[in-house]
Amino acid sequence: MAEDEIRIEWALPSPKKLFTPAVTIILVLLVAGWTLLHYALGFTFNYLALSLQGILRGRIWQLVTYPFFNTCTVTLILDGLLILFIGSAVEREWRTGSFILLWLVVCIVCGIIWISISALLGKNYIGLGSDSCAYGLIAVFGLLHRKRRVLALFWAVEAQYITWGLIVIGIVLGIPQPITWIWVSGALVAYLYVKLRWRISASVKNNLPNRYKPGSFVDID
Repeated sequence: MAEDEIRIEWALPSPKKLFTPAVTIILVLLVAGWTLLHYALGFTFNYLALSLQGILRGRIWQLVTYPFFNTCTVTLILDGLLILFIGSAVEREWRTGSFILLWLVVCIVCGIIWISISALLGKNYIGLGSDSCAYGLIAVFGLLHRKRRVLALFWAVEAQYITWGLIVIGIVLGIPQPITWIWVSGALVAYLYVKLRWRISASVKNNLPNRYKPGSFVDID
């Protein structure tokens, strides 16, 4: 086996690289949301969590506020770590503007799916948590670094296998409450969004002079 095939190509970045602008703001909002949820439960559920009743009452902002409220401390920590390590890698690759746009697309589309399923089933499910965006970042990380080997626990594993492993874990954990599979679908939403952006970038590049250099979204295939 060639040496470059077994070399670990992705190492732990420094704290300065981990705490990128958007990731830092998101982590602060997650902690603030967890605190508010425990001290103002009624207000959070009525105005900031995602629900069919809330949307019908005109609280459209719930489509972007629900990811910042985690009822489970363990979920908060795990999602926070994923956002810190994987999210910062994606933000460094794409820069802050494209990262924030990705986050908004994933949380809004998954939120719309959540509301649609609630309406079809005639239920007023309450949607909370950053899982949808975390899975979206996982999918993008797998796309950008799929052939690179990442140190996971004590083994070096290709990023694409880590991505699939985390998605499978999410599906299995969601079996008792299938409605939570909507959050896992954040990975599919992010995948389709990125592929669409790459296609648009490639089309624009082909129709512009050779001196043009495309922006953050570049297909690495």
